[in-house]
Amino acid sequence: MFKKIVWLWFSSTGKNAKDVKEYINSLVLWWATEFFTGYNPPYWHTKFGFEVSPNGRFAEHEQITSFETLSLVVSEVHYRNLEVFINLNAWYYTDETFPYIQKMVEEFIKIWIDWVICWNIWILEYLKSIDYKWKINISTIMAVYNKEAIYFMLDNYKVNKVILSREITLKEIEKIVLEFPNVLFEVFWEWDFCRYNNGLCFAEHKYGSKDICTVVVNDLVIKKRFKPDFKELILNPLLSNEEKINLLDDNYDDIFTQIASLLWKIYLWFLDEEPLKNELIKIINSSKNRIDLFFDAMKPINSARNTNIFIYLRALKYLNMQEFFDLKSELENSIKSGIAYLTKKTKDIWWSAKLRALELWNFYARSDNLNLYTYLFFSKFPNIETVKFPTRWRNHNEKLQLISKIVEEQKIDKTYFDRWVSIERAHYDLTYLFWDKLWFRNMLKEFK
Repeated sequence: MFKKIVWLWFSSTGKNAKDVKEYINSLVLWWATEFFTGYNPPYWHTKFGFEVSPNGRFAEHEQITSFETLSLVVSEVHYRNLEVFINLNAWYYTDETFPYIQKMVEEFIKIWIDWVICWNIWILEYLKSIDYKWKINISTIMAVYNKEAIYFMLDNYKVNKVILSREITLKEIEKIVLEFPNVLFEVFWEWDFCRYNNGLCFAEHKYGSKDICTVVVNDLVIKKRFKPDFKELILNPLLSNEEKINLLDDNYDDIFTQIASLLWKIYLWFLDEEPLKNELIKIINSSKNRIDLFFDAMKPINSARNTNIFIYLRALKYLNMQEFFDLKSELENSIKSGIAYLTKKTKDIWWSAKLRALELWNFYARSDNLNLYTYLFFSKFPNIETVKFPTRWRNHNEKLQLISKIVEEQKIDKTYFDRWVSIERAHYDLTYLFWDKLWFRNMLKEFK
């Protein structure tokens, strides 16, 4: 079973031996089997502040800010025969800041920090030059995306573990860990949409609004693209204002809007049906492998998502083509099972307030199920030592116990799922990582 790692964070203010001991003890009692942290001592933060961080964290409470507290933490962790490692994974270090990093490393050696997690080549070269004997992990921020990058790290440095980038898919993770069976890996459950986030993407990422670089994604459809030549377009004297507006226009119709428009036109008796039908076939062919083509019973029947599915099914029924029969059957079954679930739930819980509360609870619990399914996949690889995923603190201990039990027993019971159709929902929610609609159902065959 995977190690369960915890990020340690608190400022030095008000922390003493008793505080540290209680803090570490509480984490161990709950679930922790490994620790990592950032270190921003007074000789750094009094000169550079917390905005310029030595470890990629930018608030005081997110890291340890005194050597005394760090020493206590290491002592308490080692007392329990566990390990703690330090992040040296800022995006860059300058000639001015690097001497302070060297001083930190001297302190790490003094108190026997178990690991250093690095993202900077300069750090790796420095540790190599002093024949650093403790463990070195390659940070996710190093953006190790492929096998060649890992070969480079293994050929040049004493690597204890490689922490793979958040952006790579589960299939990519599978290929990499199988390529290096004797190398330990750490992987992330949560996935970043931008493939270059850890690889120093030039843009800001606003995940709350799904603003990914300069691309805004809505239901897996890109609706706005960055135009690096926008100034050239605006200043081009050979283009009319109308042409410039058209070139810079971000407006779009998603496939469901396009399908609805085509169906409306098809049923107008005075329009030529054949070219409209051909355009409809073209859209279906280009979208038939989308992983979001299923009825979502977590949402109302008349929600935008489910309305789109009805529109899509209506198009398939109109075309009535053999090549789309399997897809049409899949959508029909999804709609039938979803409506049956909603109907039963409405009969069981008929007052609206409680129904709404249950909807919200199920929505926020969904990620717990997805974590479980991803863990089942990761559990197949013995050299994946640690997996990071959000615990939400709400029920982290119970959830981790559940994950451990299922992985060890290799038995899944329906009582573990927060709703009747959660298997189907999780199956579809995770296929965007695999691009294979049947991966989850095939994987379940390995369990009793």
